[in-house]
Amino acid sequence: MDQAQSLREYMLRFNGQQEQQQEPIPKQPDGTHSARVITITSGKGGVGKSNFSLNFALGLIAAGKKVVVLDVDLSTANINILMGVTPRFTLADVLRQRKYIWDVLEKGIGGIEYIAGGLEVEDLLQLDERMLAFFWSQIQALQSYADFILLDTGAGIYKELVDFIIASDETIVVTTPEPTAMADSYAVIKTVLQYTKQIPRFRLVVNRAQNYREAVETSRAMKNACSQFLKISLGTLGFVMEDVHVRNSVRAQMPFYLSYPNCEAARNIKQIVQAYLPEMEDMATSSPKGIRGFFEKIFLLGK
Repeated sequence: MDQAQSLREYMLRFNGQQEQQQEPIPKQPDGTHSARVITITSGKGGVGKSNFSLNFALGLIAAGKKVVVLDVDLSTANINILMGVTPRFTLADVLRQRKYIWDVLEKGIGGIEYIAGGLEVEDLLQLDERMLAFFWSQIQALQSYADFILLDTGAGIYKELVDFIIASDETIVVTTPEPTAMADSYAVIKTVLQYTKQIPRFRLVVNRAQNYREAVETSRAMKNACSQFLKISLGTLGFVMEDVHVRNSVRAQMPFYLSYPNCEAARNIKQIVQAYLPEMEDMATSSPKGIRGFFEKIFLLGK
């Protein structure tokens, strides 16, 4: 029996039923839609990736969307620090301590919900059938709970990142106009393409641009490099300008979208959300893989 068939049998066997000791899953929004899984990454640290992830999530929430942020930066998780909170549990606790997904789903400021990662691909590969089934039942609970699940990843290039991008519905690459940041972002895209025949959906965000002209030039340079050397079309999601309010909000551990809602960076986030959501509605006929499909593919890639 191949691994994919094995996983499908696990899901079929435990879908719609729970182990006797398991508590009922709380009510979730009606509908059969799947949350869209978006990986947010960068080629290097210090470009504001986690800050963008957090404030982009708040922008989506303000637009009426249900969003869960999953912090999968295994080395230096930053989402909780940016909000000034300490998570009680991580996703790894679903495996190790048999916590329910609702136990590890933390409530943050501004209506944001997030899950601390702490989970490595190797953890999934060591599960026996019973543990995998429990994990799967908990992951499926998120399937129709949220509209978007944002994966805030670690900076740089590593195997887990490549797996995350391949398994996601789309990937947002955050860069700054600095040549090193642009080169490293390009390297992420190039590396991922070496491991998959199906081209992932990449979108670019230029962060901390000094002005609109610099943002456009950065975007154009990235798009041209991807088109000329990688033979792919890199879409641009938007720009976030350099703004002193961003630094102030980081020090205060309060997202700038909430603490300075009228600052330029916050307005840029609103513009990105306003441009992004109509595009997602136009793609409604293309069903996302969802969080269940994401973890199934992560499992198979690990194998």
